[in-house]
Amino acid sequence: MKESFLKIGTAADGKFFWKRLLYTLCFVMFCVIDQRTKTASGLDGLIETFREVTGIVLACIIFSHYKWTDFVKYKWIYAVWGIVSVAGVIGAFGGGGRYLGMGRYPFLNDRIAILANVVIWGFILMHTFIQVVLEKKYPKLNRKMLIVWSIMMVLMIVSRSHYIWPFCYMVMFGCFYFTGFTVDEQEDLWQGCLDGIILSFILFQGFCCVFRPYDMERYVGIHNNCNLNGLYYLTVLAAVFTKILYLTRKHASKWLKVFYWLLAGVVLSFLFMTIGRIAWITAFVLGLLFLGFLNWILQKKQFVRNGMILVLCAVLMFPITFGATRYLPPVFHHPIWFWGEWREDKVHSWDPWNSEKYIDMDELLDTAFGRVAGGVKSLLEHSPFAIKADAAEAVSAEDASRLKTAVFSPEQEYDDFLVRSTIYQYYFTHLNWRGHPYEEQGFQLFWDYWIGHAHNIFLQYGTDFGIPVMILFAVLIVWGSTVCWKRIRKQASTADIAALYYILIPAVFGLLEYSWGVGSLSITMLFLAWGRAMQEET
Repeated sequence: MKESFLKIGTAADGKFFWKRLLYTLCFVMFCVIDQRTKTASGLDGLIETFREVTGIVLACIIFSHYKWTDFVKYKWIYAVWGIVSVAGVIGAFGGGGRYLGMGRYPFLNDRIAILANVVIWGFILMHTFIQVVLEKKYPKLNRKMLIVWSIMMVLMIVSRSHYIWPFCYMVMFGCFYFTGFTVDEQEDLWQGCLDGIILSFILFQGFCCVFRPYDMERYVGIHNNCNLNGLYYLTVLAAVFTKILYLTRKHASKWLKVFYWLLAGVVLSFLFMTIGRIAWITAFVLGLLFLGFLNWILQKKQFVRNGMILVLCAVLMFPITFGATRYLPPVFHHPIWFWGEWREDKVHSWDPWNSEKYIDMDELLDTAFGRVAGGVKSLLEHSPFAIKADAAEAVSAEDASRLKTAVFSPEQEYDDFLVRSTIYQYYFTHLNWRGHPYEEQGFQLFWDYWIGHAHNIFLQYGTDFGIPVMILFAVLIVWGSTVCWKRIRKQASTADIAALYYILIPAVFGLLEYSWGVGSLSITMLFLAWGRAMQEET
């Protein structure tokens, strides 16, 4: 089977797959949502609006499965909801908004997105109810896993967190799980997922090579935070690895496979430039799995050989990647900043192309190897007992909050183990059964650094929603990974490989960082991957 470039929307026989094209665009939009919810100012409602758009995009995916005859059959039910929706929208904008709870949403664009979600998901909820309860049409699901997922979501909803998104995600993804996508639709969905994420990377990095000068040692790319950027690159890397495995299994064109191998080298180069150690570790885990799966598909023991090819691709593409990142933006010289980025020491349009503000290769390598050396030094200097003793000598986080002072002095900033142990100790000791609202969390670690999250996704879910949710979240991570792993060993399907990757990314990356909650691409992909794991094999 010969594959065309990116394989967007077209089958091997030339037949146009409009659903695959739709899914590709939807996943590009998920990437845009991830970027905008993390980089918008918060002063114009864009963060809230794009966060709500997640529901609209997922609704498009679900609607693609429906047929017009499904709605005509129960047209009066849908007609009544349509009339109620029109009346509700008119009332919301005609003075009745305060009675509908619109007063808590100050931005017009956010209110429009919320109302659109209510109307759209009203139709989907009714249709799902009719299909599941009245017509008994729904996919065969792993009921035990679905029950555990449902209990976790309910506990998140009734927790003290005050977050609304768990309720929204339970409705959205619950309907998604009960939508009876055909085998072809599922193939199109996951191929569209891979194509959309890869396409977003090409578009985003093209934007960066015009408008985002490289003026910080830890490259932030399309984001304003290097860890967020690293998490996005990991999502792209998983898509590229899965695409290579798919093309290998389908015996695609040699040159197309060469393109994706080199693209993997490009993504690995960008990951290196973020200088995120947990991102590097996660990429290493993804790479090991990729090489193992490749051996499985080829039925050849070429783990070391393929690993050396992957390293070679990264080595070959790194100078090109760095050169494009460093030298192309000065050609256009129209820098764009996101929220909180503007500073005088950033590159401005009047700075020359060889300004000292730009990062050169030596600075990048010195910072990268310096962070590695610093981590190793901290590891060698501390035993678990020493960490505990050092942390005890500092001001406790509780006393720091009470006295409005910092836990550590600036000199202790570079002691990674001391900092992390203090953060984890604080959040672990504050775990309870129903979680905490956001305003009850965090402490002042340094005079200029407020700790606002637990730097661990499991601990953060426990802090937000309570100990039972933290346990169930970990159970679902392990359960979903195990199910996907067993299926991959049987047939190495694209969907199961992608699902395993997207369950592992927030789990491994989240060991030392948080995956930034609602609207994040990694969390959206996690919920989609859980849906894949819940599906029973037919």
